[in-house]
Amino acid sequence: MSGEAWQESDQIRPATVHRAYGRGAAGFDAFVATLPGYRTHLRVSASRMGLGDGHGLRLLDVGCGTGVSTEALLTSVGGAEVVAVDASAEMLAVARKKNWSPRVTFVHSRLETLAEAGIEGPFDGILASFLVSNLPDAEHGLRRLLSLLAPGAPLAVHDYAVGGRSRMRWTTANWTWMLPMASLRWGAADLARYRARRIATAGGPEQMVHRMERAGFDDVRVQTVGGVQQHLVHTFLGRRPDEPDVVGERQERRARRSAIAAAGWRPLRDEPAPAPEDTTEPVDEGGPEDPGYAETLPEQVLEDDGVEVGEGDADVAADPAPSGAADDPAPTEDDDPDTRPRGHAVARALRYGLPDPRPEPPGPGAAEPGPGAAEPEPGVTGSDSGAAGPDRGAAEPGPAGPGATGPRRPAPGPRPRRPVGLRRPGPPRPRPGDAPPPAGDDEPPTPPTGTRRV
Repeated sequence: MSGEAWQESDQIRPATVHRAYGRGAAGFDAFVATLPGYRTHLRVSASRMGLGDGHGLRLLDVGCGTGVSTEALLTSVGGAEVVAVDASAEMLAVARKKNWSPRVTFVHSRLETLAEAGIEGPFDGILASFLVSNLPDAEHGLRRLLSLLAPGAPLAVHDYAVGGRSRMRWTTANWTWMLPMASLRWGAADLARYRARRIATAGGPEQMVHRMERAGFDDVRVQTVGGVQQHLVHTFLGRRPDEPDVVGERQERRARRSAIAAAGWRPLRDEPAPAPEDTTEPVDEGGPEDPGYAETLPEQVLEDDGVEVGEGDADVAADPAPSGAADDPAPTEDDDPDTRPRGHAVARALRYGLPDPRPEPPGPGAAEPGPGAAEPEPGVTGSDSGAAGPDRGAAEPGPAGPGATGPRRPAPGPRPRRPVGLRRPGPPRPRPGDAPPPAGDDEPPTPPTGTRRV
């Protein structure tokens, strides 16, 4: 990225990022329509909260934007009352133009000023889509979300989290697809560059899990999504503990410690206490099919939205099976590549994805060797009989006997190995100092007729 581009994206700050979203509100829906599985993944994250039938539930969609996440929440948890909140008035203006159920209420407010806007808990569930990565202090924002939940109620954080090998995939996806589409469809290239850099430096799924645990959430889980965004987009689930006054007790303990510290009392310590370390051990990440808190994922949330490539890591889509493939005869053992002879060249080909060096078996119309074709001698294998071994590619024609009609083929099956310590059949090898072995016949050979014996 050029210095001018970095300077342009540096103008956006976490405290003012909602203004950048407002400038691109008109093209936001056109931009997300180009992202594979965007709507499907939101429905999956909402279903993973395991709320089931939503009648009588009160849900919060914080960071609703133009209402794409609100639509996913209504589809996954039908019949619930939804309060949709966003800090951008322009994004909410686009959302309000759509056809909504009377159970949906849109509120213009930031997360820090929800109480001033009249939004108070408890909520039976909260969906935060692409919000936590935009907050100035993610852990502080998670504590506010915890205070809005009812005891035992779930929070679903649907957001990007890249770390390790996925960071390279994130960079590639931004330069090859997301940034060009943001410039063409969204009209907010500076915001897309800011998001790309911020997410790349925010840490992987482990950091988000530990932030939620430090904020007070219980039973924290993480699952990825399917398609080309696997291991880039995740669902982070957490519950508020069942104790009804867990937040109040934590605040009371903090106030008590502050009062003791203000009185000047300090505990006696022989050694300074070690500084707390940020634990970043790898976490067990669930796959795209993991339902989270739900027993199963409903079929309606997995419906294709027209852009999804497929479940699982579908960076390279498989070619469809040709028509009539089911009528083809089942492959025989000789046709199975796993049962054919292998060598070092075959092992290298299978490991690095190179073409298979082994000869292909003859088709049904190939000519078979005639009855007079030469057979390999007993005890002679592989290249000794004139046929190429598994390391040498295609078989070479050997010295054919009388009546041979085609090239010699290696015998099917694994290549036989000679036992260690045994030699092939033949005359014994002479040792140094030994006399040459006698000939099979003591008489000298009869000279040809017409020659004189010396």
